[in-house]
Amino acid sequence: MKDLNKTIRRSQQYWFDDGLVELLLGLLFLVLSGLFWWQVVSDSEYAPLVGGIAMPFIIILGSILMGVALRWLKQRPVYPRTGYVTYVKPTNRQRGMSGLLGLIIGIVMAVAVTQFELAKLTAAFIGAGLGFGLFLIGNHMGVLRFHLLAIWAVASGVLITFLGVDESLAATLALGLVGLGMMLSGGFAFWRYWQNSEPGNDEPMEALS
Repeated sequence: MKDLNKTIRRSQQYWFDDGLVELLLGLLFLVLSGLFWWQVVSDSEYAPLVGGIAMPFIIILGSILMGVALRWLKQRPVYPRTGYVTYVKPTNRQRGMSGLLGLIIGIVMAVAVTQFELAKLTAAFIGAGLGFGLFLIGNHMGVLRFHLLAIWAVASGVLITFLGVDESLAATLALGLVGLGMMLSGGFAFWRYWQNSEPGNDEPMEALS
């Protein structure tokens, strides 16, 4: 059983070896950070309304595009170099529970910020929420990078709050710093993966004998 669990975990870790997951997710965070920034600097009175409407669409569309881009990148530079490994995918129930947990955490954070007038702690809440999610991924998959990213997310949120950054910029900076950290982590992981792997040989097996 232990050997089976190790095999399952290794196949799951393989999915994160190339760093593409956090690279693309970090890009999505940077896009959301850019949306917050536009809301802050825009002179239009409709900016908050437009931003509030656009954000769910950006998250949904960005998640779909991220999945498409990830599959494309896996099939092009990744699988030809290190092969294709199947892994145990989460069931619909597990996905639903994860989504529900994320929704509950988001609602609790939003209520805490608005009802208890904790707007000054927005960056800390964002950093803590993202850090908690990254820690869970790192703990479940056994990937140290995600533990380090969790620390970075929490530290970024706390630092922004400690420096007393204006509330209107806190969310922008928090998402931007976390997204930048994830892109740097993913980029470094991909560079290491590329250096330590070689493209497969496309010649027929008969020609290799």
